[in-house]
Amino acid sequence: MASLPSYHEATARPDWLHLVAPFVTPRDYPALCLVDTRFWHVFAPRLWLNVLLAARQAGLQSGDAWWFNFVFVQLERTEPKTRALVCVLDARQFAKDSYHFASDQQERSLNQSFKRALALLPNVTCLLLDGHADLDPGSFLVADGLETPGQRLRLLSIAGYPSPLPTTFFSFPSLIGLVYLDISGIPGSIWPMIQPSLLTDLRILKIRDREVDDVAFNALAHCFGIRLWSLDISKNRLTDAIIGTLSTKCFRVSILRSDAYFRVEGKLELAHTGTPDYGVFVFVDESEWSGSFSHPERYLVDAPMYMADAESGPQEYQAFRSDGQSRMKSDSADDVHRAFSGQDPHLSVESYRDCLGLTHLNLSNNQISAAGIEKVLRNSNGHLEELACDCMPLVIIPKTHSRIWPKSAMLYGILNAAHFLRPVFSSNLRTLRLHHSVVTQIPTLEMEGLSKFSRLHLAETSILSRSEQAYAHSFVPDMNPRLTSLTLTRIPRRSSGPLIAKLVHFLKLLSIQERVIYDANAITTSWRGSGILDGLRHLRLEFEPDGREESFDTVEHLDAEELMNTGDQGFSFFSDERATRRPTLTSQVSVLGEVRNSSGVTCESRNDDSDRVDGDFLTHYGEWNGGPFSVPVWIGPKGRGDNSVIDAYRRLVLKHNVRDGVGPATASQVIAGAPDKSYVFHTAWCMAIMPDKLESPPWNNLVAMKDVLEELKRFRQTGRAKYMGLKKQTPGGTEVPPGEPHFFWMGRLEVFKENPMPQGRPSKYWR
Repeated sequence: MASLPSYHEATARPDWLHLVAPFVTPRDYPALCLVDTRFWHVFAPRLWLNVLLAARQAGLQSGDAWWFNFVFVQLERTEPKTRALVCVLDARQFAKDSYHFASDQQERSLNQSFKRALALLPNVTCLLLDGHADLDPGSFLVADGLETPGQRLRLLSIAGYPSPLPTTFFSFPSLIGLVYLDISGIPGSIWPMIQPSLLTDLRILKIRDREVDDVAFNALAHCFGIRLWSLDISKNRLTDAIIGTLSTKCFRVSILRSDAYFRVEGKLELAHTGTPDYGVFVFVDESEWSGSFSHPERYLVDAPMYMADAESGPQEYQAFRSDGQSRMKSDSADDVHRAFSGQDPHLSVESYRDCLGLTHLNLSNNQISAAGIEKVLRNSNGHLEELACDCMPLVIIPKTHSRIWPKSAMLYGILNAAHFLRPVFSSNLRTLRLHHSVVTQIPTLEMEGLSKFSRLHLAETSILSRSEQAYAHSFVPDMNPRLTSLTLTRIPRRSSGPLIAKLVHFLKLLSIQERVIYDANAITTSWRGSGILDGLRHLRLEFEPDGREESFDTVEHLDAEELMNTGDQGFSFFSDERATRRPTLTSQVSVLGEVRNSSGVTCESRNDDSDRVDGDFLTHYGEWNGGPFSVPVWIGPKGRGDNSVIDAYRRLVLKHNVRDGVGPATASQVIAGAPDKSYVFHTAWCMAIMPDKLESPPWNNLVAMKDVLEELKRFRQTGRAKYMGLKKQTPGGTEVPPGEPHFFWMGRLEVFKENPMPQGRPSKYWR
């Protein structure tokens, strides 16, 4: 709660009017305010709190002249105590499609109307203007009425404004107290806001689609440091180079990871050496239970932390992880303005002003690789509560090794992150948004010369079989029972079977987790017993456009001979074989000449040296914290083995000298064959996912691909039918437990279908 209730508030019987008020239709608020003073004090704040929302709920047209009449005529006649009730101006759905506002005279009138409204509404602290092309915030936020300390804005959201902001915008007196700022999608530089004296109270910053590069971000991180606890820098031009600055400047140095949970989660073991790319080397020391995620107490809420001196309380340097059940603070505009306007009794402005260091981070749609996301998880010290990165390159091919990778091929996804999503690394992680491969192990393949269906088919057949060999662990719910919400992105709509099977299996695992928690709650009936975690209760599946018509239209342009030969030709790399039918798919490997690794060491690649080196290890020499060190790096056994990925990995290391990304082997790689607590070259390991040869699948295989969404719907309907059948068979009042045999998961399953890109111009183009 924002504050403890008084004795009278705690002991008095609640007023029935306050109990029923949340269930009253907003259209009835005006009439109820006229009943008497008691009703006015209950319903007037609800009516006037967000006046534009109230107008929409009353059925007024968003582009109506009502607003001008209200501001220029009626508002000044309204009693000051009533005007003081207005805290939020949410214009996100107001007058956005009313093009009669676009004339010069009306445009000035619209800006002047907001300027006058802010002057007459002294308690407005939240202003939301997203997507308004006809409003110029730089012209009306300088109103004299906003320059007193009590009238400063705390929330400002102007995402999508089409013109650059004035360079002095962030020094306006009305913005000094901003806690939440969204300036996404606005042209121009963010450099004017990067000044230590500006926006000292800012805690939530959203700068999506601002052309932010590594240099600008580094300056931003140095300026704001741990003052920000929520940062959205998606859809920019950032690379892995920012991760070091992000880790050292934006995360709190206090470490939430603790050996106290060793039996359940394992513990971290630091090697005290590292590399700039990887960070400090760290291994997981597993208990007899932690490696299989099967400890009987894994669903228990953490016990409270007690101070040795009860009077002193936690010190500044002390930090404890969340118990796994407490409410997570939201950084969405809707939730923040609810807190700032007093609608949420559990949160206050001061709770949002706490300097926590980064806990909410969105890195989507940048050039940050899967290795970069893994580094963020390792270096966050367990503080991250929400992480989003919907698409990332699976591996960044070093320029010196570009010839051993198909020129037009790219793999997107994240296959080695499950290890770092466990509580032993990510102690506070509650909400996660990642590429679907974290669960399915199927990366997204992009390649010229192949239809979309061909790429989908190859990704879940030829590439999937190798990704399963390289990374044995995909994410499963019991890896982190503290995680409550998971979003899987870029899921294809078509599959030949493996993708459907992976998603169905994950839904079954969710139902099994639900059953274990159900049984644990049945056992823990005493109020004195430990609380039980909720587990994963929200799953959102985000699907790509179907692409069926696009893929089949592409095939129609192929000549008959090419169509008949589909499946006969492919391309090859790692070997001397070259494809001749599709020159765009030909390997870029040149077995003549030199290949140079990122350290500048050269080696002749004329012949395959993978069988000339007898040992299974190479020594890596490096420098960490000013001192030299060396570690043995496992390169795989000599000779061909049962795992073709490890054979390719050894060949990449020895023949092509791919020796980048040295770091500890994860649990998935140990299962694949790497020795426990050994080091591997992660770049070469990930590159080995690409098969030696890819062949275009036969036409009949593509035609037979199923709609993933329809298959999931069929699975859910079957499970629900079994569940309802069991429910009818049980005696009255007896619950049907989750899990087997129906496997109908009762959490919240959300599906988002992305629409194909329109062929016409966006509406902004015609303004």
